[in-house]
Parts: sequence; C-alpha cells; structure tokens
Amino acid sequence: MEEKITFLETRLQSTEKEVLELRSLIGGAPQVAFSAALRDSGSGNTGPFTTVIPLQYKKVFSNTGNCYNPSTGVFTAMVSGMYFFRFSMFNNLAPTPSSVVSLMKNSERLTSVWDTSGTDSNDMGSNAVVIPLKVGDNVYVQLEPNRMVYDDSMNYNTFSGFLLFRM
Repeated sequence: MEEKITFLETRLQSTEKEVLELRSLIGGAPQVAFSAALRDSGSGNTGPFTTVIPLQYKKVFSNTGNCYNPSTGVFTAMVSGMYFFRFSMFNNLAPTPSSVVSLMKNSERLTSVWDTSGTDSNDMGSNAVVIPLKVGDNVYVQLEPNRMVYDDSMNYNTFSGFLLFRM
C-alpha cells in the first residue's frame, strides 16, 4: 500500500508539473476559436424548410478548443467570457425566395442578414456581434422558415467565432 501511495504521489507531482508547463506555453489563458463554411463539397441550395433550422457548417477550417460541432452547427461555450462571432449569407436567384439567416444565442435572436428576390442573380451579406457567454451557452446561425441559401466551393456562407477574454 505504501508503494502505491508513493507511486501515485510521484505521478501527481509529474502531472502538476506538466500542467504548469502547458499553462506557461499558452499563457494560462484558454484558447477558443473556430471558422467553418457551409458545404464541405458540391454546390446547391440549403432549404427551404417549413421550420427554422440551425445551419450545419460542415467544412471546418479551424476548431481550437473543440467548441464548435459541425454535426449540429452549434458552438457551445466551455469558458465564460466575451466572444466575437461573424457570419455571412449568400443566395442564388434560381428563382430564390428571400434568404434570411439569424445569429442566435440559446433561443434569442441577436442579429440577422436578409435579402429579397430581385432582378440581380446573387446577393451576399454579413453581420457580427461581440457578446458575453457563460459556460454551456449555445451560439448558432439559424435559417428562417421558407428561406434558402446557396453555397459551393467558393465558401460564401461562413460562421466564425473566438474568445476575446475570460470573465
């Protein structure tokens, strides 16, 4: 039993040393950042749907901290702090109904980008926010009902965010 305790104490000291070394490498601050595009391949419209849906940005450029889930399209805060988020929206007249996407925090609409059908063939818009998040808060881009967006290998529709500082 004494041998086991000595072994575990040595292992604990080694682990604590590694944690301190890792903290010194990253300055003790958590690193959270992601960027993704809507499609990982192909081209075409997403939507329209009869209800709101979170857009699932499948082509992940970066996901430091693994807070963004490409299977759901949802970013979940693992650290309380002030965050920056940006999203873009692109539509393709074919004939396309109005495109409307909204940035959501949990179930609260923060901001939106929209475009109505017209004589021009393509339109694009973007928006951004700086918001406080608590651990467990979710942020996602929502496609509004009966709307659609278009994307292809040019990656017009993107969703990105990062932690500015802890709070």
